[in-house]
Amino acid sequence: MKKFLLVLLMVLGVEGYCFSQVLTLEATGVTPEAARIKMLVIPTLEAAPTPEAAKAVKTQGTGAVKFKDVPEDHWAASSVYDLISMGVTQGYPDGTFRGNNNITRYETAMLISKLANALGKSGDETEIAIDKLKDDLRAEIRSLRAEIAELKRMPEEQEEKPISGSYSAGIMFGNLVTGTTSVEGQTAPVGPLVRYRLKTAFSRSLSESTKLKVNIDTMDSGFGGGSSDLSTRILDVEGDLRLNMMGLENPVDIKITSGPGPVVHTEEADANGNYIARSENGVVYLRPWNSIMFSSKVWGMDMGLGYIARKMSVFGEVETNQIKALVGYDFLGMFFVPAFRLNTNIDYLSSRPQADPAGPTDTKYTFDAIFKTPSKYNAQLTYSLGQGTAPHNAMFGLQFDLLDIWDTGTTISFKYKKVGGDYLYENGDLNEDLFAGLDVFNRYIGSGYGLGVVDVGSELVQVLTESLRIIGRADWRLAPDNSYKDDDPQCALTIEGGVSWNIATDTLFEALYRVESIPSAADKSTDLAQVKLSYKF
Repeated sequence: MKKFLLVLLMVLGVEGYCFSQVLTLEATGVTPEAARIKMLVIPTLEAAPTPEAAKAVKTQGTGAVKFKDVPEDHWAASSVYDLISMGVTQGYPDGTFRGNNNITRYETAMLISKLANALGKSGDETEIAIDKLKDDLRAEIRSLRAEIAELKRMPEEQEEKPISGSYSAGIMFGNLVTGTTSVEGQTAPVGPLVRYRLKTAFSRSLSESTKLKVNIDTMDSGFGGGSSDLSTRILDVEGDLRLNMMGLENPVDIKITSGPGPVVHTEEADANGNYIARSENGVVYLRPWNSIMFSSKVWGMDMGLGYIARKMSVFGEVETNQIKALVGYDFLGMFFVPAFRLNTNIDYLSSRPQADPAGPTDTKYTFDAIFKTPSKYNAQLTYSLGQGTAPHNAMFGLQFDLLDIWDTGTTISFKYKKVGGDYLYENGDLNEDLFAGLDVFNRYIGSGYGLGVVDVGSELVQVLTESLRIIGRADWRLAPDNSYKDDDPQCALTIEGGVSWNIATDTLFEALYRVESIPSAADKSTDLAQVKLSYKF
């Protein structure tokens, strides 16, 4: 399978002989560029090009005839028209190419077969254009013929599962090594605490431009036999619509979501006052808000505009509104600065604007620079500021990832964030916590109330075998001056380690041990051991 994907990528991505400089086959599979193959459509492969299509191809070079949905500045335009001129594929009768459609195994086999025939022709006009590709591709094509024949006999695979999800169940014990975790001073182990979580997604394509997805997530409903309301917490809906609007070179994507928004888990003590899993306190389940977002590509930039109902009352009245605008652009490297992508977000939030007097407002300006470093490094810088006096109204973030740079199966991620005391509006009236982000344990980094914080997090994954890995995580909360103080409620240290084992396909077993220290708490240290089994479907 990897071989014919590589051949397709060579043909679709080259202009001349430059493919040899950008295509590599990693040990784990095809490079990320191979993902573009999913966007290729091979329409009406079983039929020869019609006279109208052949005429369109002949006049394409003059610009007289073009596909409606393949503008000249599209990243795949030249490759599309090269394949058409070779007779490998063609467009639809309505003058479109529909390059966002998925490609099936049958169409892949037909494409390879037609490509082989095109390469074997002599005296054809395309022979000169593809002369540099022949030596490299013919050997691959010969070795693929048997695979192509096998693909034609196999049943067609479904690219998108209509139902997918995961189920996880686990058991926890606390106070195994550390001192007391009880308000009554007990030192014996506490537990067990049984938990489960079911996540299921039902997706359906209503048309070529419309998709619907319904998600069910029980989150923490199964903790201790608890429950959640289906309509307000467990269920959320996503709809995607693509429109080709007059006057715009690219289609407009519309995403509509309806859901509860992020849900924060609060760990409660049992009847004896024991906190079995205190470090689980504040874990956030990311869920969509009620929102609508418009996005498109304009002048080479990714642009978007949307509205979010960030906080709602029990009666359905919107209490916090958010208007979001975003622009993303890819910059080329220059001098000592590598190529990077800059995402700019402007978010305006208002609380109870219909009330008299109206509630507080805030505007967040966020800049994310994602550097395109070599394949085994990732780097990202974040700077965000809101209303107020600098530097207390700002947040600075840095993330750096090392992706197996020593070829030992070691992956390391490092995160640093400094949140000013005035960056998050006090008392949480604007529900801004997510702007500061989450730590490696999926807990909010900041919580408003005029308290600044510094968060340092790291995560390590060491591959031992194909199915067995060692996992380590650490999160260190510091005061705004980067100090660790016994009387600062923001200061805390959480460390976790364990193993992760794929015992079967899509089945994962995890055994983890966690220690949390909060110097300002009555129980300074607590620990937690958990065993979890999860399955994806």
